Amino acid sequence: MRCENADKSHSARHSSLPTSANPDNELIISTLTGFECDLGDKLAQIDREAEMQVQELELSECLLRVAQLVELFKHTVVTTTLQNQNEWSNDTGHHLRKQNGATGNTLLDHKVEQIVVNKGLTRQQWNCLLYISLSNGDTSEITKVSKSQLQKIHEKASRLLEIDERDAVFALIHAIETHMSKEYFVHK
Repeated sequence: MRCENADKSHSARHSSLPTSANPDNELIISTLTGFECDLGDKLAQIDREAEMQVQELELSECLLRVAQLVELFKHTVVTTTLQNQNEWSNDTGHHLRKQNGATGNTLLDHKVEQIVVNKGLTRQQWNCLLYISLSNGDTSEITKVSKSQLQKIHEKASRLLEIDERDAVFALIHAIETHMSKEYFVHK
């Protein structure tokens, strides 16, 4: 709108000039106004693209941090729980012999799901988190986490993720805070 109004105001201001100069001046003014409008549009487009890139980078960083938390949770909570269960490997072997067609991986997956559900996540949330983790490929492993890092991930997840993903991340953070041994927390 500003550019449209600029065209009208420029022609009104210069109507008192001699008629021989009017067309040239009006052409120059209209050309300059057009450049101004084009430049304004291009700057607005660049701003939008920059905002989108920043949001994409934030989302990528958030998903990477979530993937690292999933790996930390598997290492510190799931594996520890499996190791503390009475002869879980013998139990799995017994089930393999008992259930024809079930693979060791399936039984282990089921055992892991039971642990995860007991720690407060749903199967759907766990599958969502595994998908996020697998989608990020190999991530640098973290062995400890601070409460402030968990809060930052929580905040980014609340802004950037869809509802199902966000709820899964919130449940993971809660499970880490509740069930992970304090030795894996960094106090900053």
